[in-house]
Amino acid sequence: MERFLDGPASAGETLFVDRVFGATCIDRLSKADDGKIGQFLSDRFQPAADLVEFACHGSYRTGRLVPSTSMSEIPVDLHEWFSFDDEEGDTWLFDVTFLTSNYGCIYGRGCPGVFTELAPEYEHGCCTYGAHFVDREDRVAIEAQVARLEPGEWELAERAEEMGGPIHQNDEGEWVTHTIDDACIFLNRPGFEHGAGCALHQAALRRGERPLDWKPDVCWQVPIRFDEHTDDNGHTTYILREWKRRDWGEGGLEFAWWCTDDPLAFNEDRPVWRTSRDEIVELIGEEPYRHFVDVITAREGGVGASPSAVYLPHPQVRR
Repeated sequence: MERFLDGPASAGETLFVDRVFGATCIDRLSKADDGKIGQFLSDRFQPAADLVEFACHGSYRTGRLVPSTSMSEIPVDLHEWFSFDDEEGDTWLFDVTFLTSNYGCIYGRGCPGVFTELAPEYEHGCCTYGAHFVDREDRVAIEAQVARLEPGEWELAERAEEMGGPIHQNDEGEWVTHTIDDACIFLNRPGFEHGAGCALHQAALRRGERPLDWKPDVCWQVPIRFDEHTDDNGHTTYILREWKRRDWGEGGLEFAWWCTDDPLAFNEDRPVWRTSRDEIVELIGEEPYRHFVDVITAREGGVGASPSAVYLPHPQVRR
């Protein structure tokens, strides 16, 4: 068994794995070696809250103990990132941990929603508070799609007409969708003939079109967040990352549940950068996305190769 602790990991080949071995990608080892290593390290080091580094050296999977680091010193929300500078000198920063995770929206499949208490029976998802429009272009685009809805596709169409339309300006001067019975006016409720869900999303799928071309920007972006920061020297950094509770403002802390905070939403068979390709490209453009994909595929051994890269697992599957 000592050969499994045969030396230090090389740069870029390390995966930190906690001593519990729960959902931490240790299963990427062969089944025979997996059991041996797990039992061996458990027997020898379980009393200590140490980390173990697993790396790949040629044809061998090896590991070493890092006794100086306690698990209590590791941030709970630890993420892996990478960045590059483009031809114009701007920096692009990617949340590798989230983008390579198996996160997937579970609306209609037990999503507890974003009330202050768990309420999966309402099937509201994150539509409880309606949509805030980012600009006039966003608002005008949605008004154009609403005009395309056919009778019977939108449960609350008549209510919207009575209210002067589905969009209004709130007391803070923000353009938002109306809400009815604690949810967005575009949300078809349980029992509706087409089923619960966003009327705009459903209409897009019915026509074979992309939901992101039908919905308010915030609705198709969540839970992917794209930030842009320019420093005092005029240098711009673009950041593509996971949408956190804090990104909703103070109200996000009141949610009883948020999807990226729960392993319930980490059950897809493909990573986010694949399942959400259209949304990512819409946010950052084709070229930055291509650079990201080139790095990921190179790390995984090339296009068509069996996945061999080991990424820092998302905090929700490390627990």
